[in-house]
Amino acid sequence: MSRLDELPPDQHAALSLLVRQHKSYAQVAALLGISERAVHDRAHAALVMLAPQLARALAPDARLRVGDYLLRQQPVAERLRTRTQLSGSPPAHAYASELATQLAPLADAGLPEIPPPTAAARAASATGAAGAAAGPPPATPGGAVPQRVGDLRGASATAGAGAGGASAAAPPPAQPRSQRSSRAAGAVLLAVLAAVIVVVVVLLTSGGGSASNGNTTSTGTSTSASAKHTTTSTAKSPKVQNEIALRPPAHSRSKAIGVVGVLAENGKEVLLVDIQGLPPAKGFYYAIWLYNSPHSFLAVTKSSAVNSKHALEGLAAVPSGAGKYHRILLTRETSQTPAHPGTVVLSGAFSLH
Repeated sequence: MSRLDELPPDQHAALSLLVRQHKSYAQVAALLGISERAVHDRAHAALVMLAPQLARALAPDARLRVGDYLLRQQPVAERLRTRTQLSGSPPAHAYASELATQLAPLADAGLPEIPPPTAAARAASATGAAGAAAGPPPATPGGAVPQRVGDLRGASATAGAGAGGASAAAPPPAQPRSQRSSRAAGAVLLAVLAAVIVVVVVLLTSGGGSASNGNTTSTGTSTSASAKHTTTSTAKSPKVQNEIALRPPAHSRSKAIGVVGVLAENGKEVLLVDIQGLPPAKGFYYAIWLYNSPHSFLAVTKSSAVNSKHALEGLAAVPSGAGKYHRILLTRETSQTPAHPGTVVLSGAFSLH
């Protein structure tokens, strides 16, 4: 049975307005004549009372993030980051699932989807400390990228025809889709997302078509701002067309996990990448590709450096013709102009909608 009836009246009222009426913290604060912080604190105190034991198993920041996600109080990038946490952390997933059960009587229109834990997360949870003591994951077979290096123009321009029949290693078999999409449209997204996430992405290619020469010039884009909620901007927030889970190959012991959001506004689209648990790139870099087969692929981005928290975050324009590809890959690359995708680190089922 739900513990909602055991909540103090002020906490129950706050949850009812947030969950049933889909109000923001600011809107509830105005209705109740209290501060936004007071609404936030009442809501999260109520969530802890709904699942006290599971709440204690999480760090405070993780607990707050899960609560804000279920109450729909997060901007786009933070929501994608929380989905990554829910997939990679069994305690966070358990807390969110219990809260969803307890909040069900208030959620007439349903609650945000809770992504299932990855196989790696379930295995880590099952093995516990013994799994953690098993040592670091083995190096990728073959060490450095085992692909032939050549002109990136060949990779991008021959997206449907291949790049000369080299012996590129195909990615692992497609894994089941676990994400659901929501409709939308995307334009001047850097300015909108500046209030949400620090973005550093270097474009590896402008996307689609043949290059005018064999040299591809990388360009960098960087935006930064406060990650606090912003309600004063007059710009329309981008919407999420799809949310794509990225997972390691089946044979890998990597704990890396990620989410790619397809954001859109005014008919233009970008990919918002959020990956956690990556080792720093030393002697190589990470890149993102769209992929169908060893003879059908398209380079998308050369990533920024992995930060001190082993996370990689960034934006990349959706290249022309992206809709015909069915997989998205994160790879390790050593050449600045790779002819084929390198060693696959993460992959996921790709679609724009």
